[in-house]
Amino acid sequence: MGILHRIWDSLRGPSAERVAVSKAESEVRWQKLQEDIGPFVYEEDGFSYPFDSGVSKICWSDIDRIVGYKLDMMTTDEICIEIHCNGRRWQFSESLAGWYQLLDRIKMVFPAIPDGWDWDVAMPPFATNYTVLYEREARGLPGRYNFYASLERADPAAVAAAFENQGWAMRKSGGEEMEANLSWGEISIVKDKQEVLLNGRVDFRPDHVEDLHHLLDGIAGVYQYEFYDEEGRVLLERRRPG
Repeated sequence: MGILHRIWDSLRGPSAERVAVSKAESEVRWQKLQEDIGPFVYEEDGFSYPFDSGVSKICWSDIDRIVGYKLDMMTTDEICIEIHCNGRRWQFSESLAGWYQLLDRIKMVFPAIPDGWDWDVAMPPFATNYTVLYEREARGLPGRYNFYASLERADPAAVAAAFENQGWAMRKSGGEEMEANLSWGEISIVKDKQEVLLNGRVDFRPDHVEDLHHLLDGIAGVYQYEFYDEEGRVLLERRRPG
């Protein structure tokens, strides 16, 4: 083929045959990607994964909570799931080998997880879109209020929106008071002069404490919160100064 003919062919773009071959190759790569289990080892009762700290096994029956969200990587986004199990959190992201098999197997074990949740988390771009995918029922709430917090110069509507964005169900409980509910917590949100006060019952576990800490950190302003045991003794106290 002469040089002029080659130049003409390049200007015409790819032939139908080349397009078909490229499409077929893409489909094969996509199929392999979906079937790849990566470094995961699956068993009937759970799976193992080589974390940086070593290989750990996660049993399906020990999983308390599964959440999906998106990390802002500056120029791109990364969809993640976080598994809460035995007071620890394990994060997996879509860039991991075996990601699609992990999602498929989790969906098989927890069929109530909504189809297409990852697409919902993906849009709009760069928004976290924190979504609770699974929550174990009948978590242990204490018999009395054990959580109290105050947020200085906070907007009650913004506080309620922060809870809702983290998967809490919101409802009005009288006047301007709002109530946030999850299977492991019931918290009232009340405006008091220059503060927003939070109080309620929370299953005192490390993952729940960190969830609330992360939520409050996302709200601007000074805050303080406390957890108490059934006898009224302080279990934990934290404060973010101004």
